[in-house]
Amino acid sequence: MILVGVLVAASLAVPIQPALPKEVPASGIIMPLGAGNNQLNFAPAKVTVVVGVNNTVTWTNEDTVGHTVQSEKIPAGAASFSSNILNKGDAFTVTLTVPGTYTYECTIHPAWMQASIVVVGSNSTSPGGSA
Repeated sequence: MILVGVLVAASLAVPIQPALPKEVPASGIIMPLGAGNNQLNFAPAKVTVVVGVNNTVTWTNEDTVGHTVQSEKIPAGAASFSSNILNKGDAFTVTLTVPGTYTYECTIHPAWMQASIVVVGSNSTSPGGSA
């Protein structure tokens, strides 16, 4: 009986730690090995991000051939983006702040390397329109 009381008192004396926020997943997109030769696409080919949470997107080239990242259609009021040629291991990063759908492509392989990013406002559950 005394042991139970001591254990209860000891557990009450331990400060309660607030739950730590989960780590925000990185918004990373890769150009996989073989994308230039085997008609593979960006991976993943569609990403959804939230403004102020994970809206900085980084593309990394894991292929042995060069690729680019260039916006094709963007929401009204958004800035277009375009990378130089990214060789194996190179990365390109943009921060997207205007909600909507952004489509982009590799200008070297536009026939098959096309993808999209949906940007959602931090107080919204649906993206804005696209231009």
